[in-house]
Amino acid sequence: MCVLPNIVTLPANMEVLTLLNLKPTVIITTVGKDGSTNAAPFSRFSIVDYNPPRTLFSTRMKRDTYRNILETGEFVLNYPSIHLLKQIWITSKHFPYGVSELGKANLTAVSSEKVKPPRIQECIAHVECNVLWTKPIGSSCLVLGDIVSISADRRMEQLDVKHKVIKLDPALYFTFREDAGRRKWMFAEIGKIHTITERDGKIEITSETRKPT
Repeated sequence: MCVLPNIVTLPANMEVLTLLNLKPTVIITTVGKDGSTNAAPFSRFSIVDYNPPRTLFSTRMKRDTYRNILETGEFVLNYPSIHLLKQIWITSKHFPYGVSELGKANLTAVSSEKVKPPRIQECIAHVECNVLWTKPIGSSCLVLGDIVSISADRRMEQLDVKHKVIKLDPALYFTFREDAGRRKWMFAEIGKIHTITERDGKIEITSETRKPT
C-alpha cells in the first residue's frame, strides 16, 4: 500500500466538517402554532432532488426552528447576499421563544405564496417548502421538504445563469472560532467564475474575475 508523505489525519470536528461542506448560508423562516415567526441561519442544507424538487437540512432539536417544524410543518429558505452579514449574525442569536429575529435584524417579512412562514424581502431568492418527514440523528434532526414555490428578485429574470449566481452573491460560511472571549464567524464570497467548454472530446477552461455588484 502506498504511503502519502504529505497527508495528515484531521479530527472530525465542527471546524473541519464545516470547511469540507462549504455551502451558501440561508435564513430559514418558520412559524409556531401560536403564529409567532422564527428566523435562523443555516448552512447545513442541500437541494437533494429535482423531480420532484426537494430539499434537506439539519437542525439542532433544541432550536425554535425544530419546534416550529413539528408544530406547523412548513418552512422557507431565504437566500441573503454577502451584504447582509450583520443581519445573518443577528438572526443567529438566541432570543426568547416568540421574539421575532426579523424585527431584531430590521428585516422585512412578506407573505409567502403557498406556506404560512414569511419570505424575507431583503433576500434575493426564496424557496417555500412543506415538511415530508423528520429524522433525529444524534443531537440534530434531518428535515426533508417538498419544494412548493420558488421566487426571486425580479431583476434575476433577465440574467443568464452566470450573472444569476453573481446577483445572488451568497455568503459561504466556513468556520466559527471562540478564543479568549472573542467569537469569530468567517464567510467567503465568489471571486471568480470558471467555465469548462467541451467539444469533440476536447475541453477548454476559461476563468474570469467577477465584477463588483
